[in-house]
Amino acid sequence: MTASPVILGIDATTGVCTVALAVGDTIITRTTRQRQGQTRAVLAAADALLAEAGLGRTGVDAVACTRGPGGFTGVRVTTGVGQGLALGLDRPVVALSTLQVVAETAWRNDPTPTGTLVLLDARMGEVYGGLFRHPPTAEPGTLPVGDEWLGAPVCPPLPAGQWSGAGSGFAAWPAIADGAGLSAVNADCDPDIAAAMPLARQRLAAGEAVAAAALEPVYLRNRVTHAQKR
Repeated sequence: MTASPVILGIDATTGVCTVALAVGDTIITRTTRQRQGQTRAVLAAADALLAEAGLGRTGVDAVACTRGPGGFTGVRVTTGVGQGLALGLDRPVVALSTLQVVAETAWRNDPTPTGTLVLLDARMGEVYGGLFRHPPTAEPGTLPVGDEWLGAPVCPPLPAGQWSGAGSGFAAWPAIADGAGLSAVNADCDPDIAAAMPLARQRLAAGEAVAAAALEPVYLRNRVTHAQKR
């Protein structure tokens, strides 16, 4: 692997397909919104970015992809494409939380708050949630505060400091923000894998990548399949 590895990033866990390519300090990206044909869209975007950078797939040193939580199909597509590419190329995978990628996106857009409460609409009257503290300016990467959760659409107790909100959970349940003490809310903040490429690079350098075969999706909700079988 080179001193400055080439990393291909993929996310389609929430219906917005974003693909990014990090080559040195340069990050190029493609975004598309579609519910059908996501696998083809992701692969086409990846090949387009590699062509723009003058690289083939074998020029990729690692694959970064979100692992969920999110829509069942989107999580399956993202982890399936990420794993398939990594297996075919014999490259490691940096697995990223979809919630943390939303936090990274929010932080890149506004680094002022202490941290971000991320809530994604999980349907069935619930939200996926996570708290992520913003790092000092000189340090890359948000830091998770506690475990991610699936639960009722309410604001959890916030740690000390100035916290913002981000994610589709606030669009689905606007009342969550009422009286929550959040400094700002961006309900339209989707996960942008390009914003998380510095975090992916950091984790790759720290030896936190996994073998492609070990990549596991994270759904948080296991009862969906049971409900569908009834």
